[in-house]
Amino acid sequence: MESSLTGNTEQEQDGDQDEISPDVYAEFLQRHEIVLRDEATMRGFKAAIEANAELFRGATVLEVNCGSGILAMWAAQKGGAARVIAVEPSDVCRVARQLVRRNRLEHVVEVLQGHVEQLELPPVDIIMSKWMGACLMYSSALEDVLHARDKCLKPGGCIFPAQANLYMAAADQSRHPEDKFASPLQYWTRYSGLNLARAFGIVQQTPLLSIMDVNQMLTQRQLLQRFDLHTLGRHQLSFTVPFKLRSLRQSLAKYFVLYFDFRFPSPSPPSGIRVSTSPSAPSTQWKQTLFPIDAHLPLCVGDVVAGQFRVRRRPRHLDFDIAWSCHNKLTSVEWHTQIYRMQGEATVF
Repeated sequence: MESSLTGNTEQEQDGDQDEISPDVYAEFLQRHEIVLRDEATMRGFKAAIEANAELFRGATVLEVNCGSGILAMWAAQKGGAARVIAVEPSDVCRVARQLVRRNRLEHVVEVLQGHVEQLELPPVDIIMSKWMGACLMYSSALEDVLHARDKCLKPGGCIFPAQANLYMAAADQSRHPEDKFASPLQYWTRYSGLNLARAFGIVQQTPLLSIMDVNQMLTQRQLLQRFDLHTLGRHQLSFTVPFKLRSLRQSLAKYFVLYFDFRFPSPSPPSGIRVSTSPSAPSTQWKQTLFPIDAHLPLCVGDVVAGQFRVRRRPRHLDFDIAWSCHNKLTSVEWHTQIYRMQGEATVF
């Protein structure tokens, strides 16, 4: 992705490098390189800032959990913000400070280390954050943004992005024979003479992150929940909703799939810049979240899988209950409940 951010002299760069340990750079690359490689999301933020230049011009902006600080620098450079405060709790903030200096934006952008709730912050006109996580909600930054909103966002202020939608569908198995994860059961039973049923059971209860082929999508999508960060309460981060997924073709359902989109404020509603994590959209760092189905579920065109989706947000993990039923000429499943937990580093394949 092209960038017009400018650099300082080689001598200044060498001086900056001496200030930061290799461990900090390693943490930066481990946690934030994938973010910078997510062109769909980063281009969306850049386009939203440029489209809302009048909103940013002369404004005080807060970036929550800034990482590299690129959004903060764009707010200053592309949006014309008068003051930008970039908050980052980890030592990666030192890399952000270095990048700000190299781009000669230190007169506008201030990088602070700490958590939003612990810092003294001025009233701000705009809050920016890449608060979205896997399955939309698997991110501590979401609560940090809500805290920043309640603490320092001026009345009538804006959040970038402020709105998001969470969707659910069902999908079948990958048809690629070279995919070693195409059949989890086959993978966990290939060790002859060993009983790994317990490990397979844990796998079945662990959501997976993967890029799904759009041709694997088996049902229509259903909107599970809308999020508006201007009004969202912390108690709403846990919720229970019903769903009905109607099959578009005949196949064997293997996964429930969750994905989301998010939208930025627009100077001319209802249009606006939108980024999607759908299988039919360009891939993002969040991919799609797959919930393995542990029962035989053949579907024909028009068949309906009906049920209830429940998520409970905990301090360090998300608990999911998906209860569902399906009755057709091939199967009859009466209210089958599956329990999942997403914790630690999300499982990717």
